[in-house]
Amino acid sequence: MQLALLSKSELESFYQTWLFFGLIHEILGDLYVPANFIYTCEDQCGITKAVSTSKLITALEKWVTLVQAGRVDPSVTYAHVAQCLCLAHAALAIPAIRSKFDPDIKLSLASLGQTFTYAAKKAFNMTDSTQDDKCPSTWRQLTDDDYWKRRLLLHGWCVTEITLILDTISSLQTLHFLACLDKTGAEHSHHGCDKQQCMVYQNDLGHYQTQHVSKECRCTELSIDPDALHNILKTEAVPLIRVNRSQTLGELSIDIFPSRPTSRYVALSHVWADGLGNPHANALPRCQLFNLGKIVREMNISARSRDVQDHRANGKGVEENEEDNEDILIWCDTLCCPVGPEEAKHLALESMYRTYQNATHCLVLDAFIRQYNVESLDMDEVSMRILTSPWMRRLWTLQEGALPALANRLWFQLAHKAVNLRELRINARDKYFSSIGRRGLAGDMLRRIGSFANMFLEDNCTPPRADLGKVIDALHHRSVSILSDEPLLIGNLLGLDAAQILNGGDGAIGQRINRLWRLLPSAVDGIPKNLLFRVGPRLSEPGLRWAPATLLIDNVVNIAIQSSDKEEDQAFLTPSDGLFVRLHGFRLSLASRAKGLPSPHESSAQLHRPDSPNGLWMKDDFGSWYLIQRRLPVEKDKFLTDKTLTEVVLKGENLWVVHPDPEFPRPPESTAQSSAGLIVEVKTGENAAKDETAVKKAHAQLHITMAPVKTSTSAWFAIATACSAQLASDSPALRKLAATEHGLDENSSSSPSLKTAALGELASEIHQLATNKETEKAMAAKGNGFNASLMEEVITLVVLGQYVCMGENMPKSQQWCVD
Repeated sequence: MQLALLSKSELESFYQTWLFFGLIHEILGDLYVPANFIYTCEDQCGITKAVSTSKLITALEKWVTLVQAGRVDPSVTYAHVAQCLCLAHAALAIPAIRSKFDPDIKLSLASLGQTFTYAAKKAFNMTDSTQDDKCPSTWRQLTDDDYWKRRLLLHGWCVTEITLILDTISSLQTLHFLACLDKTGAEHSHHGCDKQQCMVYQNDLGHYQTQHVSKECRCTELSIDPDALHNILKTEAVPLIRVNRSQTLGELSIDIFPSRPTSRYVALSHVWADGLGNPHANALPRCQLFNLGKIVREMNISARSRDVQDHRANGKGVEENEEDNEDILIWCDTLCCPVGPEEAKHLALESMYRTYQNATHCLVLDAFIRQYNVESLDMDEVSMRILTSPWMRRLWTLQEGALPALANRLWFQLAHKAVNLRELRINARDKYFSSIGRRGLAGDMLRRIGSFANMFLEDNCTPPRADLGKVIDALHHRSVSILSDEPLLIGNLLGLDAAQILNGGDGAIGQRINRLWRLLPSAVDGIPKNLLFRVGPRLSEPGLRWAPATLLIDNVVNIAIQSSDKEEDQAFLTPSDGLFVRLHGFRLSLASRAKGLPSPHESSAQLHRPDSPNGLWMKDDFGSWYLIQRRLPVEKDKFLTDKTLTEVVLKGENLWVVHPDPEFPRPPESTAQSSAGLIVEVKTGENAAKDETAVKKAHAQLHITMAPVKTSTSAWFAIATACSAQLASDSPALRKLAATEHGLDENSSSSPSLKTAALGELASEIHQLATNKETEKAMAAKGNGFNASLMEEVITLVVLGQYVCMGENMPKSQQWCVD
């Protein structure tokens, strides 16, 4: 409270003294030299002083050396450092303080705390997953998203990229690093993009134009006969091409070959928006083919040189293969996937997975990456340029990168040289374990690489396959131009039969996605039951109305989908009734109202709305209170219903809530996050009591979250409930209402006036209860301040039954069939 009274400048000065210089001094001790952290500059305006951390890392490295050398008691030192950092984190987290701070000062203090956390991890040999680490890890949350948005937008980042960055980046080092990477010179403008989708790289195939290497070039195209491609595909081989060497574009020629088990070839992976595609013919300009032949040969030489070094480092001899002296073959979708007929296209799509799986190397061609010279950039910048490139945002490139990444066969073409994914990994791992100043940046790079490179299970299965949870994570903020490609690619990654997904006529998304979900039970670990709680568009086919219509919708309210080989964590698909799951559940019912009051269905009184029609109070059998809310506002979530939460509860019959949280319901003092739930309406006749063997068939109604109210809020409800019970036993107004034909007979001439008068008397009785000294004393006894008008509102809520009740709890073994 004292800090809140300070002016902005006084507060910033105090916090800098306490949490910048004070924190450095407290942890570094004798290694702290005040002058090392002040930068002085003298110009025509006088002497200017500024905070500087240019010498901090050197001092921290010395401190780490002292700790590792045993010069200090490790347990005592670690406990002290953790205590200091927790205090600094808590002080910066005070909302009233954060709102008054200059964002740059906030960043300097939070980043200092995070840097000390990284130093402690290095000194005490801890990783991000160390369970007994007591140092705070959420320094990133102390800074405001709007601050980063302004900086990133100023440097030309797409708003979709910014959303992805803020959703996934955990280190202030990384955020600052990215905010310094300029993208304003990029060829494409992002003015038409939104948070969900970058429009720059969406292709209108009807107006697509294949590009030359330079805008001035007017060379002719070289094409391949689609029938020749079709004939090769029918033999279950993959069409490969060789670009023959030539001195001029006019002499350039290409040959086509069917793949063999021993074929060595480079599969190209590119972003079609860069102009290397052709939806109308299997053809490319000669200049592009000449350039492709050149960079593939150079990449192959680099790969061969790397392999030789690896063999020598491992003490192995190097045998020269006759094929090493030949030009390596190329697979490129523009030339090797027939533009027609439909049967040929389907064969090419079916073979796409093994095309990249069997490729000797995969070379990524992205115009954004190719404008940078690897020789003139720090490897961290090379990595982040690649990991934030348009190639990382497309759907097909997920498969094209993940498969070759298994054996370090993935290469990225920069301006004059190709870089292997292994180089990025080695650089990030080295920095993560050795560099305090870039540990956070390296950790984020490793996580971004792992999102596609570590997707597949280590079960030696052929072909490699991923579990659905990792696939959904990897799809985060990716997009595709042809919607019907999504289920095919997901099926490929899950190890499903691509032919079965494709086999069904026109290949519309509504058909392919349905076939994908029908096949999903055969995937590794089957269908995770948490999929039921994913918010997003749903299919309309009976039996599949539980299934997402797309997995490309990103939403922060969605819970993590974790696959498991345990039967209790899996769901099972029934032929027509929906998804069979075992989940916790409870009946959701309207609260009982005081005798004589009209019900919510028959009066104008509605359920209490904490913030909107999409929030309700809920009480359990033990008197604990909860807040249930719609996961998303109705305007953002019309996938299951366009009704509000209040309307669903008022108009539904036999409503239940199913949820995956074994800790719910939670006690009021719980500090846990809110729990996800799904309101379902059990079909008529499914009113069986607590019978775990009976399957409850239900229709999904609405996704919700449930959270226990704070202890202070619970106290208000407890006193209001006691007041309501007192009214129910001795209220003259309630007795009058009950005596007037239950207060509901609109045909009685006396009923409306008597009811109105009685309701007015009831309001007066509630007011007297809310404002008397006994109620105020009861609140004081619970340690709460008193607000008479608020107490009157809460008592009215309880008396009128403007809330819902939780009852008839079902254990996690309860069987549900949800559609």
